[in-house]
Amino acid sequence: MATLSNTKLKALVGKYKDFPKKGITFLDLNPVLFNSAARTAILNDFIKNIKITGKTIIVAPEARGFIWGTLIAEKLGIPFIPIRKKGKLPGKVLSQSYNLEYGTDSLHIQDFGKKLKGYKVVIVDDLLATGGTAAACAQLVEQIGGKVSAFYFVIDITALNGQKILKKYSNTIHATLKF
Repeated sequence: MATLSNTKLKALVGKYKDFPKKGITFLDLNPVLFNSAARTAILNDFIKNIKITGKTIIVAPEARGFIWGTLIAEKLGIPFIPIRKKGKLPGKVLSQSYNLEYGTDSLHIQDFGKKLKGYKVVIVDDLLATGGTAAACAQLVEQIGGKVSAFYFVIDITALNGQKILKKYSNTIHATLKF
């Protein structure tokens, strides 16, 4: 199977102006998911650029982070933990509020006690914008005893400086595509 260049991958990303609200251009990865060669190229980029050593877990926020996070965890044969929106997880949960580029929200993770102590955690999401979602994920991971070792995004919207807020959690922040 031929490898797709970043230029070809970027061309597959859909762009919708003024969604979900005026002034936002939504970058849609559904066309990339539809293309098997594109999915493979993104997974290979992750494996090439993120070092997995020792006890490692993939953590990803819903909904689009689940897609990439589970694909990566499955390919590497390592555990996956979802981070969800309010009211979506049973049992005791921990929550973290955060700011989005167009509002506020909160994320939730099941309380594993400190069972993740000693685990390296890679946080995976489809998109890095202002960094609020990823930082909230990192805070949740730390609350359950994990150590954030890396962040991986399919897309980094560099003009929004999301990497700046994440530097305190990890030295490894990688995105396949930069817009």
